[in-house]
Amino acid sequence: MIPLIHEMKGKRIVIFGGGDVGFRKAAYFYPEAEVVVVSRRHLEEIQRMGVLCIEMDLNTASEDDIKKVIGDSVLIVASTSDRTLNNRIGVFAKELGIHFNNADGEPGDIIIPSKISGENYIIAISTGGKSPGMSRYIRLLIEEKCPNIDRMIELQNEVREYLKTTIPEQKKRNEILRKIIYDDKVWSELEINKDFAIKYIKGKYLQ
Repeated sequence: MIPLIHEMKGKRIVIFGGGDVGFRKAAYFYPEAEVVVVSRRHLEEIQRMGVLCIEMDLNTASEDDIKKVIGDSVLIVASTSDRTLNNRIGVFAKELGIHFNNADGEPGDIIIPSKISGENYIIAISTGGKSPGMSRYIRLLIEEKCPNIDRMIELQNEVREYLKTTIPEQKKRNEILRKIIYDDKVWSELEINKDFAIKYIKGKYLQ
């Protein structure tokens, strides 16, 4: 498997299972995508989210009923507590040629990673389903060690645009930008204020 960042705006995602796992999956995609949650019962948290909730007893639902709900979705997520049921939904997904994620059962062709995101970045983390706890640990570690990623990205963009007007050699521009990223003083100044970091950079790198 390889990681991709996919535009999901306006895309339909169907999640089977209205419990805690279904809630986490729905929260992951909503409101970016059009989320549908299918279950006999739905947690109140899911009902309050604004996603479309469809009541259906999946244990007695026919193949046609389930496929009708799937419709023109681009991703199906099975998050019920019944592995056999999850696998059954996965078979339908494969028959319909729709990407499938299985929270418990035979793996689908999609893994939903743990993620960290800001205004300017997205970082996805996955252990291939082997250790969700480790994915969470890595996410928390990045959040703790790199709290100012957004500010650094904005800073890099501003300096990069400035260097384009003052230094013609791309190799030299890249070297300056790299040094800024690895300069602990820049990060400490960013912790206070981006303007302080810019002042420091001008004095050290842009003279």
